[in-house]
Amino acid sequence: MAANLEFLNTEMKIPECIRVQVQCEGEADLSNLIVELTVRAGRKNPYQIYFPKTDHSGVATVTRDDFVGQFEDHWEGGMMDYDGTPETADSVVRVGLYDPTWSRDNVDAALAWPLLNHESTKWLSREEQYHYRTSTRNTEFVVTPIEVDLETTNEIVLPVKRKAVATST
Repeated sequence: MAANLEFLNTEMKIPECIRVQVQCEGEADLSNLIVELTVRAGRKNPYQIYFPKTDHSGVATVTRDDFVGQFEDHWEGGMMDYDGTPETADSVVRVGLYDPTWSRDNVDAALAWPLLNHESTKWLSREEQYHYRTSTRNTEFVVTPIEVDLETTNEIVLPVKRKAVATST
């Protein structure tokens, strides 16, 4: 048991900024994709940290302040569901694409909460935030999530593939 507690007390050194480069063979426009980091901290649910939408070349950056702010919003929105802190988080994170499907299929539930503290520094309303997240092009692509150690790099390359387009015969 003591070994587990020691692990929880390790401190992650959050980089000043984390840059992601989405890559897709044969795709010239990689704009409007939202990359999601899944961060483990404590014994309960993992935290999701979202990059802003990618630019045309597939690049997006999240700052340390935004990382910590999103982390703290998890606490505000569901204190019983999360424990751990950004500093005690595992430095190895899962990197993938945000899936907007649930929000698109459950509009009322997705809009039910008021903006949380950090969210209110970025959005004027939950509706504005909802529109931003659900207007992503993420569902046009597939990705096999990767793991990255943020203590060894703050530069992430995330390979994705274009979904095959169904053709009628």
